[in-house]
Amino acid sequence: MFDIKSIKDPSFVKSLSKKELQELCNDIRNFLVDNISRTGGHLSSNLGVVELVVALYYVFDLDENELLFDVGHQSYVHKILSGRASEFETLRQFGGISGYINRSESKYDIWESGHSSTSISAATGLMLSGDKRQIVIIGDSSIMNGVAMEGLNFLGTMKCGNPIIILNDNEMGISKSVGALTKSFKRLRGTKLKRGNKAFVIKVFPNFICFIIHKTKNIFKLLFKRYNIFESMGFDYYGPYNGNNINTMIKVLKRIKRSNHPVILHANTTKGKGYYPSELDKIGDFHGVSPFDVKTGKSINNSNKISYSQLVAQYLCEKRKNHSFKVITPATMVGSKLEEFMNQYPNDIFDVGIAEEHATIMAAGMALNKQDVVLLMYSTFAQRAYDQILNDVARQNLKVIFGIDRAGIVGEDGVTHQGLYDVSMLMGMPNIVVTMPKDELEAIGLFNYAFNQSNPIVVRYPRASEEIDANLDYTYTCDLSWTILNEGNSAVVIGYGADIERINKIVKKNNIDALVINARCIKPIDLNMLKSIFEKNLPVIVFEQAIASGTLYHQILEYKEKNDYKAKVYSKGFTADTLIPHGSISDIYKNYGLDDEALMHAITEVIK
Repeated sequence: MFDIKSIKDPSFVKSLSKKELQELCNDIRNFLVDNISRTGGHLSSNLGVVELVVALYYVFDLDENELLFDVGHQSYVHKILSGRASEFETLRQFGGISGYINRSESKYDIWESGHSSTSISAATGLMLSGDKRQIVIIGDSSIMNGVAMEGLNFLGTMKCGNPIIILNDNEMGISKSVGALTKSFKRLRGTKLKRGNKAFVIKVFPNFICFIIHKTKNIFKLLFKRYNIFESMGFDYYGPYNGNNINTMIKVLKRIKRSNHPVILHANTTKGKGYYPSELDKIGDFHGVSPFDVKTGKSINNSNKISYSQLVAQYLCEKRKNHSFKVITPATMVGSKLEEFMNQYPNDIFDVGIAEEHATIMAAGMALNKQDVVLLMYSTFAQRAYDQILNDVARQNLKVIFGIDRAGIVGEDGVTHQGLYDVSMLMGMPNIVVTMPKDELEAIGLFNYAFNQSNPIVVRYPRASEEIDANLDYTYTCDLSWTILNEGNSAVVIGYGADIERINKIVKKNNIDALVINARCIKPIDLNMLKSIFEKNLPVIVFEQAIASGTLYHQILEYKEKNDYKAKVYSKGFTADTLIPHGSISDIYKNYGLDDEALMHAITEVIK
């Protein structure tokens, strides 16, 4: 048994026998399950790539080659082999190691990829500007995204480099892969007999014979014009091979290593391999996990709270009983908790894969035909559809209801996934309304309001959980006006989302003489309420979990200057240069002055 925590650098892998390499793979799997069960993290993706990554370390020298991961959440084995196993107890915790590639952690972390499908384009840029060879592992359906296809389209024309693109084909993204390309890959995988024949050839024949067979196959394809999509784009295609067989991977990689032009290696892997509950998971429950019991696979979080994602999904199920509409999700069926909606209304929901741009335009097309449509996206992924939201929805003033999940600080996923940027992105767009509820009832109220309008409306909601009333009124509707949560005469506190509810409790608990305003609609702002606020001539402090650029704070400042009010206005948010790292939400709050004590202090300082 290997002492995984004692691994210091990649060099030791090359000295191992084939038997020892397999033992190393087994030990890494046990290490991953044991550690992730305590810290949480991306489990199944990493269990699936163990043999593939170990084989890469065995065949290639990573001081002479550049290894890129797409998406970066499948890099845990790489982190272990490059000397970070001893830090895994801090995985995704504040001040600990990241759950993604992080260039500040290791010289072997080449490309930071929190969002999918960027690796091939990055590898092309590295290839054209440097002297090292690029090896890309692209998995979890990232190949389906248009950016990946753009990269392949360009790279296939290159005659000056020899990058290796490894397609980690596990038939899953966050949840099950969808779309025509998925069907094409299924055909590429072929029958069990075909895959068995490939495995037999690799196992029995030496590499030079395998090379001759490969070239002979390509000649027959040339004669009969039977290319697959990758060969048609100019790549030398190898596969599909069993990516969970260490001997197969080593043999194929040694052969590919000699290639002098772009190569695609198609490796079939089992997502979650080696841990029975995750191997059985065909939905995506073990893609990203909170701490869990290893024996049962069940979460150890026994809270009765449900997430806002679950709340919105439950609301949509209830709403659909009496109102016809469509739901679109870009590969976040599980993350957005839409499985029950899919079960009840399979013809009314569309998972378009990792394709936020397409999802947005598709929603616009539906809206153009007067079809009500709800598009659910994580805040961090909505950024990828900026142009489509602006030009195809907002500019045309089409009724698309956007549910923006994971708005604000997201916690352990870290800097690439923070939901701090969508407010600035959306505030400058025409026709669009931007809202954020303070609690679960207001979330329902804002969605119901949106269904009754004819323009695009955004409902933002956080990655948080609430105790939900079993008798929640799913018919409740509210308007966009701001509301007073607490009366006061020494200062005015304005905010939105769960923060303003928390601030209101702080103010009441500490008997702070502050007027607390719930600005549940931040575009457009409530001009009548603002007028009454500034006529009090009290200091105003604006709280928002957003990058302070064109946000609510700046709109309030503009209103103040335009109307020549004298009250001072303060901001409690984040500057554009602030990069929020990974860590629990409570740790992030404390570090950036958003915990209860710091918020109380900020308010009392304004009053002084």
